[in-house]
Amino acid sequence: MFHSRHFNCVPLAEGIYVLEAKEQGGAMSNAGLIDMGDHTLIFDTFNTPQAGKDLREAALYFFNQPIKYIINSHWHGDHVRGNQHFSEELIVSSSTTRELMMKTQPEWLNRMRNLLPNLEEDILKLNASIDHEHHTLKQKELSSELSYLLEIKESILTLKVTLPQLTYDRKITLHGSARTVELLSVGAAHTDCDTILYSPSDSIAFVGDIVAVHNHPLLVDGDPISWLEALTFIESLNVDLLVPGHGPASSPYIQQIRQYINDLISISKQMVVENALMDVNDIEIPEPYLHWKFGSIFYRNLEFLIKTAKR
Repeated sequence: MFHSRHFNCVPLAEGIYVLEAKEQGGAMSNAGLIDMGDHTLIFDTFNTPQAGKDLREAALYFFNQPIKYIINSHWHGDHVRGNQHFSEELIVSSSTTRELMMKTQPEWLNRMRNLLPNLEEDILKLNASIDHEHHTLKQKELSSELSYLLEIKESILTLKVTLPQLTYDRKITLHGSARTVELLSVGAAHTDCDTILYSPSDSIAFVGDIVAVHNHPLLVDGDPISWLEALTFIESLNVDLLVPGHGPASSPYIQQIRQYINDLISISKQMVVENALMDVNDIEIPEPYLHWKFGSIFYRNLEFLIKTAKR
């Protein structure tokens, strides 16, 4: 089995793997490998070039054939910053996703390069804190944070923004000798435009960040109402297995995300109607989502929805 510090390799069907991001490492989100028969297709490329390098090596390890297509589900960096290791292959996204990548990724890199001295200082402070920390659990937390910062530093120093070469608007079908898959743009959801990959013969869909399993999904760059419509569309595909952008592959997890979005919309509307003066950080995360990862995103989402409701 292929080993990487960035991800775990999980087989889903004959010729299909999800590479699930480890908590430490530079992946941050999931990626997919699909054996098309005469070539390999990759879905998303992780958060860092170093994770993208391992992704390429994993694809060659498992299928030992040419890599042909790289799919970017949306513009967020944790799904596209490994692209540079596939500059010889055909990177595919929706037209809107490419435009947003072209706008946001160079800006992010320039901003982060300017912040490198601050990052170096944070790394030194964390190293000192770890050396002086005697509590095992706290030391583990600090080490995890240090690992993340070191991955980001390496990414900033080595990243080359690499954009898709082929774009589409609604649907594109890709054929191989073993299977055919469909790339479907569901429009605005998690971002202004999200792509899913649907393999009818396998009853599997890779859905990017439209679904997050046991993770708070980020609403602030998308359209929650359209997101609900996208979930209904994915549900209509009636797949047996759904691969999220974050969290483990599972039987369709759509109802949980639908309920999450509706619950947050309801909380935000109530706060606006009551003209609540309390800080959103004083709101308790509802019990069904209390143990989901990245709880801070709940509060970002709530602030976003309150601002949206006031418009």
